[in-house]
Amino acid sequence: MVHGPWAAGLIGIRRGEDYYALPQLAQRYDADTQDRADLPFYLALVSELTPASVADVGAGTGLFCSLLAGSNARLTITGVEPQQTMLDVARRQPLADRVQWIRGTAADLPRDSFDLIFMTGHVAQYFLDDAAWAEVLRQIVRSLTPGGRVVFEVRNAAAEAWRQWNDDEPRPVAGGSVRQNTTMTGDLVTHVDEWTIGEQALTTRETLRFPDDAAIHRGLDAACLAIECSWGNWDGSPVTAESPERIIMARTV
Repeated sequence: MVHGPWAAGLIGIRRGEDYYALPQLAQRYDADTQDRADLPFYLALVSELTPASVADVGAGTGLFCSLLAGSNARLTITGVEPQQTMLDVARRQPLADRVQWIRGTAADLPRDSFDLIFMTGHVAQYFLDDAAWAEVLRQIVRSLTPGGRVVFEVRNAAAEAWRQWNDDEPRPVAGGSVRQNTTMTGDLVTHVDEWTIGEQALTTRETLRFPDDAAIHRGLDAACLAIECSWGNWDGSPVTAESPERIIMARTV
């Protein structure tokens, strides 16, 4: 069972230092990922489904949880995040006191407690083989109420978005610049990033899985989850072979 360093934290495996462990980068994460299309899409989905309780697995800087708290005063919200640097940012978000924050893993979520669990920000791609993917889904199912749902997104492997990630020259980011070099082995994409933040030079490394549709379905089947809805992009368009995303809402069976 193979997990990326960050995802290993989500299911209780000790992880090494990476991008998310560096406070200089963690505190700039939201500034570097502005205009995320996933957040309004998921907020609208919560409004439509009207759950009583929601969790975000791999909550990162807590931005989604903060937006949820601002959208529904009655909603019970939990954010679980293994990396302390990211959790420190989350606890400073607006309305952070309305969220239960857990430093830990999907296994630390209470059993039978949530109507809806999200993995936002392409968290699902941090599980690097079938066994790791099935395991995190099983842990999520354990925490869902009967008939509960999990929602996540994975970049369409066939679209090969990773090919656009290489930088010939450093590009600007909040507080500095970054140059990215990307390689692919099988369905695993590794990018090594060289950062300049102020006078600091930092190098980070991250591996993501680009699973095909069959691999996504194998994990869902192993966790006894059935797809209820799927979309191919954040505009709500249907899934096609060329769609950039696989956005999936699955339900316990």
